[in-house]
Formats: sequence, C-alpha cells, structure tokens
Amino acid sequence: MKIIISISLAFVVLFTMQAYSQLPEDALRLSTPNLGIGARSLGMGTAYTGIASDFSAMYTNPAGLGQIRLNEFSFGLSNLSYNNSADYLSNNTSFSNSATDINNVGLVYPFPVSKGSLVLAVGYGRNADYTTALSYKGFNPTNTMISWLPDVQMAYNLYLTDTLGRKPNGSIYTPYVDSLQQDGKVLEGGGTNNWTVAGAVEAANNLYLGLALNFISGSYTYSQNYNETDTQNKYSVARYGDQQAFSGFNIQNTINDDVGGFSARFGFLYKINPKARVGFSVKTPTWYSINETYSSDGTSTFRVPDTTGNNSYNDRTDNKIQYDVTTPFVFSGGFAYSLGDLLLSLDADYTDWTQMSFSNGDPSLDLTNTDIKSIFRSTTNLRLGGEYEFPGTGFRIRGGYAYLPSPYQSDINGADQKYVTAGVGFIVENAVSIDIGYARGTWNTSHIAYDNAPVTSEKITTNSILATILYRY
Repeated sequence: MKIIISISLAFVVLFTMQAYSQLPEDALRLSTPNLGIGARSLGMGTAYTGIASDFSAMYTNPAGLGQIRLNEFSFGLSNLSYNNSADYLSNNTSFSNSATDINNVGLVYPFPVSKGSLVLAVGYGRNADYTTALSYKGFNPTNTMISWLPDVQMAYNLYLTDTLGRKPNGSIYTPYVDSLQQDGKVLEGGGTNNWTVAGAVEAANNLYLGLALNFISGSYTYSQNYNETDTQNKYSVARYGDQQAFSGFNIQNTINDDVGGFSARFGFLYKINPKARVGFSVKTPTWYSINETYSSDGTSTFRVPDTTGNNSYNDRTDNKIQYDVTTPFVFSGGFAYSLGDLLLSLDADYTDWTQMSFSNGDPSLDLTNTDIKSIFRSTTNLRLGGEYEFPGTGFRIRGGYAYLPSPYQSDINGADQKYVTAGVGFIVENAVSIDIGYARGTWNTSHIAYDNAPVTSEKITTNSILATILYRY
C-alpha cells in the first residue's frame, strides 16, 4: 500500500496508506532540485546563471562553458544536515538526519579553434537530496490512528476490529477511538544524480550558446515507525473483558523507489561589456520512470493472552508499482556585474508547478493530475550573491541569499524557504581552485498522521556544506 503524502491547507498527510495511488507530493519531490552544484555557486546564493564560468555551468547555464579556455577537472563533496523541531499536542520533539555525498565529478575540454570557442564537458552532479526527519509524541484524548486505518483487513487481522466495514464517517468499527499516547518517527533519504554531457560555442563575439543532456538515476527511501499505547489503562480488562484488554499498536511503513529519467537544459550568455554579463537558461521537463516497492507491517499487543496463549498479533502487506512523472519547465535568468574586485549577481527562476503530471500508472492518477492543478501555483525564486577578491592574493569571500516561495496555493505562515549563504575560495598558482560554500535554510511546515489527526507544527533548519576542488591545465 502506498503512503499518502497529500496537502490539505498545507497539512501534509505522511503516514496514511492508500492502495495503488500516487499523490501530488510524489511529483513535487521529484520536481524540486537541491540548492546547486559547485561550492562557488552555493556561496553566492546560487545566483550563477549570469556567471557560469566553471564546470557547474552544466547545471545552471551550459552556455557559460564557452568562456572556459583551459582544461578543467572538478571534484566536490557535500554534507546536508536536516533538523526538525516539531510541536504536537503541547509537546516539542527535535529530530535530525544527515547525508554526505559526492556533489560533482567532471571534466571540461575546450577544443582548439581558430575563432570563437567550442567546449565540451562530461560529468556527474548530485541533483537532489531527499534527507528529512520528523519525530513527535503526545497524549491524544480525541481520536486514534486505529480508528482511521485505511486498511480494514489489517485492523481485522490484528484483532482491532471484528467488522470488515466502515462507519458512515469513514472510520472503522473499533473500541479504541481515543485516549492513547501517540508517537511517531519518520526518516527520508536518497536523491537523484545527473550524468551529463554538455557543450557550448561562442556563436558570435561574446555571445555563447550551450546545451546539456542529463541522464538521471537515483533512489528514494522512506521509513516510518508509529505507536499508540494505552498508558492510562483505559482499555483494561476491568472495562472491556479479556479479549479487549488492549495494550498498544505499532505500524512500520517503508518505501523504496528506483528512479530513472532524462532532461535537457539550453543556455544563452552574452557579455554586454567587460563588466556586465546576462544569462538565460531553459530546463526542459524531466521525464521520470519510478519502480516502487512498499510495505506496511502492523503489530497489536494485549494485556491478556487469548486461548492459545498469544497476546501479540502481526500483519504485513507488500506490493510493487510502476509509474511515470513529468516535471515542469524551469526558466532562469541572471545578471552579473563587476565593480573592480567585487562581483555581484542576481538570478530569478520561474516554475509553473501545475505542469507536473503522472502517467502510465493506476487510472486514479487522472484524478491526481486534476488535484495538481488545484493545489499548486507558479512561483519565482529569487537569488542574489556577491564575491570579493582581495587583490594579488587569490583569496575570495562570498555571500548570498535565496528566497524560494512555497509552490502551494494555500500554505502556512513561514512556509517559504529562505537561505543565507557564505563561502571562501583560494586560487593556487592559477591552476588549483579550492572553494567552500555554506548555506543555512529555514522554513515552517506541518503534517497530520491520519484523517482527523492533530497537526504537527514544525520548524525546519538545514545546514549545507559543499567543498569543491578545480584543477585547470
């Protein structure tokens, strides 16, 4: 069964299970890239479309490759730390997750030409990282996940109901309807990788055109552990009898996706004069194919054993599905200007998130595509950055800011993502460049664990560090 990740007034339902169904947020996850590739770009707030002067241009504006005159080898490592402080039923719980990955490996080769430039590049870039975490707990006097389990057969097999049906309000027939201690933990991981071939030419004096082809591989993992416990002995033998001496309920849900896809990016860059440059790029939709396996493992425990001596019951469901996702076009523009040793840049990205769509899956995906049109909107990301080079030292300092609005038409306050960035760079003998970039992100989000569940109010903080070595020869 498939874990629902859906939005209702920006409250994401993370843990409910629904058979053979993808939700809009599955498409959103695949459509959202990470902050960028390359430490110099990260330090400048990823405002790099108008600069694009190293290997990372393949992923921002491939036309910028045409500016490169020396062979270039690039290698980078990244670390992401994701911290979530969640309030649930008047309790606050913090939980963290982290990932370290190769951010990029690549080679740029300028061909010798009599006029203009011809540059080819090949390499690998980490396109997205799905690392997240959530933990919450509290006593719920109002309702339970048990009464809203979407899999009635599982509830029946766990002796949580004796009726394979639902009440008119959609809940199942069970005596365990309120007054349980609840706690849950969620970890997400994985990401997508670009294997890229790119090229650029100087089509006219100071005018560069470029193209990058991205062959994508990746994975997504989801692990959720949820418990409900009768800490106040409401469902004791004295009240309900031996067969209903309920103690606790646990469910563990997992998802494992294998991801493959393809996209392309077209680039344009023009040097207006020695101080000013303007760049544009268009990223085509990414066409993804997903192979997914998922499972749900439930356990119930009772204080009094049954006639065979059992006081714990288990039920498990496993399944596999395949489906395709198409992501939106992304249109980017950037401007860079030099004031002596100070370089300033400004970028904007436009994305219409309603263009996301599913195909080649269950017929219910048609309804999901309709939902995408109604809950998402178009957004414009804004990014700005600066770099100052200390004359004669080869040492550079950087700073930047990125503002990424929420793609939902209706969202909670503070849901827009904001990043403050910084970085340094060293150039050694005009051949080796060592760059380090840092970004701190903050935003708010909310989740609900099941229908009618209380809301988790979460404050997210991310810390990203990226180090890149460039060797030019």
